[in-house]
Amino acid sequence: MAGKKRDTLVPFELVEPGYEAVWIGKKLKKGVKLREVGESTDGAGFVLQEGEFADDKGNIYNKWSLWSHAFHESEWDSSPKYLAIRYINEMQEKLGPLSDDVRRIRAQIASLVHCDSGFPVTVDELLASIGTGKAPRDFFYAGCWLPKGTRTTQPRQAEAMAVIEEALLSYLDGQPAEEMLSKYPFAKGFVERTYEWLGPRSELSDFQELMLKRLLLPFDFFSRRNTSRGEVTKRCFEDEGEGSRLDAGIATLGGLPDLNVDWEIYQKNMETLTDPAKKNLYRIAYTMRLGVPLECDCHHATFRKIERWIYGIGTGEPVISSRIHGTERKRLRQLLFGYALALDKWLLGIPMQFLLLDLGHIDLGLDIKNEVLRVYAHLGGDRTPAKQKRNPADWYAEATSFQGRTPVKEWLAACLWHNMCYNTTGGWEFGILNGRHVDFYREVRAKGVEVDSWISRILA
Repeated sequence: MAGKKRDTLVPFELVEPGYEAVWIGKKLKKGVKLREVGESTDGAGFVLQEGEFADDKGNIYNKWSLWSHAFHESEWDSSPKYLAIRYINEMQEKLGPLSDDVRRIRAQIASLVHCDSGFPVTVDELLASIGTGKAPRDFFYAGCWLPKGTRTTQPRQAEAMAVIEEALLSYLDGQPAEEMLSKYPFAKGFVERTYEWLGPRSELSDFQELMLKRLLLPFDFFSRRNTSRGEVTKRCFEDEGEGSRLDAGIATLGGLPDLNVDWEIYQKNMETLTDPAKKNLYRIAYTMRLGVPLECDCHHATFRKIERWIYGIGTGEPVISSRIHGTERKRLRQLLFGYALALDKWLLGIPMQFLLLDLGHIDLGLDIKNEVLRVYAHLGGDRTPAKQKRNPADWYAEATSFQGRTPVKEWLAACLWHNMCYNTTGGWEFGILNGRHVDFYREVRAKGVEVDSWISRILA
């Protein structure tokens, strides 16, 4: 039975602070069981705090939490992460009804994933939207966590995947590299490296050939010939699928432990191997079984992973010697720290010029001026008040009353700040205040730089 238009926002009064909801286009029928919170998963298989509800006329809507992996409030502790969520939700309560544009911007912040290949373009789009209070007709796709945008930040990605697939199939068919080079001159570097690493086709072992077939298995999805994510996941990464059978064959031919095991058992299996070459092959085969991850080709390291696996299959080494290690990790850390720091200082009402002057005297080991400029340029809030103030102290005291700086903008900026600091989408803990950055952040704090000053002052 048809209901309200699918994917349109429900009336504001149906959602409480920290949640959003859209109609699913159906009406409740007698005996129909609605999907409860926690029964659905995202593209990578992680459980979402998402469920179905119905209004008084039986129209079904889907409601989800805007705080990634911060599920039921009853489970929140007194750590800074959850105290900040409570305060930011209180900020929202004071705003009253929100426009559809503002609600869509908030939902896009919630779907922002730091490991997405479009980061930081997705952040900059959000900053522009927060600054104007207007949401684009279609946001950029910002990651696999409840995505609300469909525009791609990766033009021609499917074409690039198809070229990679064709290059590997051509190699397996015994075709010379020259054919691929003449057909796709823009892929010259990749094709030449692939043929060099894999070596002569006649010398490729059965084990290596099976590994290449395993690598190629999800490429019909990567090249968009197959758009069924569920079918691809089942075939490539679940038990009893073709991928599982290939993994078993790889383990047998390579004399390796079982590949279809969880991470803890994999680590124990690795400890039982004494041959360094076997350890390397087990690492290559196991990481390939996990995918990019799984079929989520939106990951920022997707193409680097694929190339690393090709190198590993050809050379038996898990790390490409000619590629600088850790560049993506450093890039993302700089972006997260820069955005978080700039948002923190903007929320405090500190002018950008003095922030940059202070940073010029501190060696952080990275340059975050670009992120600071983006935050302040988009959010603004430093325009002259209606009545010119001569006393500099008055400028600071009235920072929140400047034209262009509103409670709605401050709330949205606080939401984005929380995402930069505490995001745990997919369980990867990318946020700059999460565990994976603890050593880095301890060092910058020792130099007097903090990204949570605004909320610390409020909570104190």
